[in-house]
Amino acid sequence: MTVLAASRIRLEPTPVALRAIGGWLRQATARLDADAAAAMLSRAELAVHEACMNVIEHAGLPEGSEIDLELELTTDRLTIRVSDAGDVFDLDAVADPAPHTLQEGGYGVKIIRSLVDELTYRRSNSMNELELRLNLGSTHA
Repeated sequence: MTVLAASRIRLEPTPVALRAIGGWLRQATARLDADAAAAMLSRAELAVHEACMNVIEHAGLPEGSEIDLELELTTDRLTIRVSDAGDVFDLDAVADPAPHTLQEGGYGVKIIRSLVDELTYRRSNSMNELELRLNLGSTHA
């Protein structure tokens, strides 16, 4: 496994600031062949955007905090870590929305899970860290 790209970006917790996610991911995946990059980029961008929107809307971030994004692209996967100083989050307690029931929210984690090959959460040093893994060549989604 060879590391092709590693990068980090910090964003203000605003929907407008999240526009930087696409360019950041596009720059990293440009190191892949065009078909592999195209297959991975849209999934990764939507999943990271949803993760960041969940942080903005639900994490209760302290004033002045940022969302920290870190990625590592290897020859077999893209791993993205979304870190924030918000409230403790219990990924296992997030249930999928009830089918055939209209509800205003609650779809973010379901969307993320449908786009990535692996989703994990951990709390470390008062920080939340959500890790999204997308395998190259995966047709997950």
